[in-house]
Amino acid sequence: MDLLKLKPCPCGDTPGRLYICESGSSSWAYATGDCCGEWNIEFRTSYNDLASPECMDYAIEEWNKAPRGDTK
Repeated sequence: MDLLKLKPCPCGDTPGRLYICESGSSSWAYATGDCCGEWNIEFRTSYNDLASPECMDYAIEEWNKAPRGDTK
């Protein structure tokens, strides 16, 4: 997936990249944008390494699917 296709964060900015961190389980992780660092989503990693392109694809997909209110 292309990072240029990220939906805006609820803070109103569109992140330029996502950061992924572990959630305490090898099958789940958290992703947050580089805009505010206050909103994150939890997503399934399918046991892929957190630094893998596949894991980033999952993070982007779930970031874009996550419900959010109106943005600025």
